[in-house]
Amino acid sequence: AEPENEYGFVSVSAGDGLYSLFHDDLACDQVVSGGQTMNPSTDDILSAVQATPAKTVFVLPNNKNIILAAEQAVPLADRRVCVLPTRTIPQGIAAMLAFNPDEDADTNTLAMQRAADNVSTGSVTFAARDSDFEGHKIQEGQILALDNGKLSFVDTDVAVAAPRLARRLVRGRLASDKDVNFITVIYGEGVSERDANAVCENIRGKMARMGVEVDVSAIPGGQPVYYYFISVE
Repeated sequence: AEPENEYGFVSVSAGDGLYSLFHDDLACDQVVSGGQTMNPSTDDILSAVQATPAKTVFVLPNNKNIILAAEQAVPLADRRVCVLPTRTIPQGIAAMLAFNPDEDADTNTLAMQRAADNVSTGSVTFAARDSDFEGHKIQEGQILALDNGKLSFVDTDVAVAAPRLARRLVRGRLASDKDVNFITVIYGEGVSERDANAVCENIRGKMARMGVEVDVSAIPGGQPVYYYFISVE
């Protein structure tokens, strides 16, 4: 595509809800399909960059395993490419919300990365097989709660694990003197809106008992593998 615009955006995500969020709501020009179990190649990302009609293209990998592939596309493109090393979907959302079209590329890169780094991300998924991970004995089918990519605890009930993880994320931020204003629950493929709303209500109850005033909301992500992404900022 001819670089008609000053700025353009490429993000990586999986799930219809997340595609709509990045493409329609956050105005990403291209959304490359990919995630924890399906990493796009450098060529996939380069093709998306080249299809973006902009002089400067910001790329949001939204997964630590995709950052390298995105960075390898930089010298191959015929336009400027700024890779923001976003490691999670919530970080990518926060980065997009921090973009200011009136600022230059360098200023936006710093502001967007700062916004991404300010987000605490929780993930709730399941064990695909028996394993021993970070000192935890894990059985196939158990629920895994990840705090910023690290295993926090193992549970047997998704509805219990998600609010429990949100509370841990909030406590971690408060212990680090970080503000807590918003909690966003992004629910995945196979999770109903009713179940997601119940999780949000449970989180609100836990926050009230902690004396924390926070806005809690749920949005459909449709992502595979992960029941929930939890964003705290």
